[in-house]
Amino acid sequence: MALRINYNFQSDFTHANLLKTEAHMNKNLERLATGYRINRAADDAAGLFIADQLKTYAVSLDQGTRNAQDGVSIAQIAQGALSEVYNILNDVKAKTIQASNTSDDTSRGQIQQDINKLIDSIAKIFEDTEFNGQNLFSATGETTFTIHYGGRTDQELTVTSATAGATAGSGTTGVSTVTIGATLYTIDVTSQTAANATVSTVDALIKAVDDMAAKFGSAQIELEKIISNNETTRVNTSEAESRIRNVDFAKEMSDFTRNQILMQSGMAMLAQANQQPQLVMQLLR
Repeated sequence: MALRINYNFQSDFTHANLLKTEAHMNKNLERLATGYRINRAADDAAGLFIADQLKTYAVSLDQGTRNAQDGVSIAQIAQGALSEVYNILNDVKAKTIQASNTSDDTSRGQIQQDINKLIDSIAKIFEDTEFNGQNLFSATGETTFTIHYGGRTDQELTVTSATAGATAGSGTTGVSTVTIGATLYTIDVTSQTAANATVSTVDALIKAVDDMAAKFGSAQIELEKIISNNETTRVNTSEAESRIRNVDFAKEMSDFTRNQILMQSGMAMLAQANQQPQLVMQLLR
């Protein structure tokens, strides 16, 4: 058995291992305190890079979903307005049928006046329906809403407003017109012949309004599918990031307990190692 007093290998070795154990314990405590396995690039440089890329994409998808929800709002506002237009046109159709059956032109004039008021309400709906200050129905041309729904470049679709407008006639003799796309529909019930012809005109107008509503409805369906896919992708992306970045508390606590035991036993062994040079004193007696 060799006894040296100028260098205590056992003590030095035990102390070095205690320092390592202490560093591991500090890492355990840091992870348990923050909930993150990666708190800095030095913890896992590649893992941090991947986790940050995944987090950025998840955040981008979340914003893309909100953008798409704006597109859904545009479609819903337009459809709500067109639903009201459809209801008004049903009243116009009923009055047109009434005018076709009435033999008194004076009565037809009163019906025309009622229709003109109804068309005026349609004109106001077309003029006033908007989203964020942009009109959804314009007699002068279409407005294109670009919806950036995804987290990458060029993940876009467009929702196009409708070309629509109306001009109400005045009094009992003025006739009203409604424009849908490039087609002008004249609502004239001032005579029996005109009223009879207007019946089919109103039918065609209702179909044109339904076509517009269907266009907005199709856009809404597409956007809702995109939103559903975005949310599924975002959740899975966030979960992938979590697996890399976040700490497994059960495993980390197990490691902490192990390191805590090693620290306690190391301290005890350091005390024992420091006692070994005292054996030299027994040789000097």
